[in-house]
Amino acid sequence: MGLVSAIVALCKAVPVLERLFLGVADAVREAKAKARYEAKLDHIDAAVDRFRLPDDPRVEWSEGTDGTSAVPGGSTRGADVDKGGTS
Repeated sequence: MGLVSAIVALCKAVPVLERLFLGVADAVREAKAKARYEAKLDHIDAAVDRFRLPDDPRVEWSEGTDGTSAVPGGSTRGADVDKGGTS
């Protein structure tokens, strides 16, 4: 415990060392978080691959974004409003 208190006292005496230790601690924390994030993405990819259909020459998988929509654009005429009335 004496070593830790000596490091803390040295850091308080020299602010540059304190910033250095805090920067190193932040970098280590960020690296661990990135590793956890990558592990989660790998887990998701593995789950998707498990449920993917077997390779079939008739089925085409696209990893990128799709191009234009296959649904037609629709008509240019809008919805009609019922004028009402008694006929």
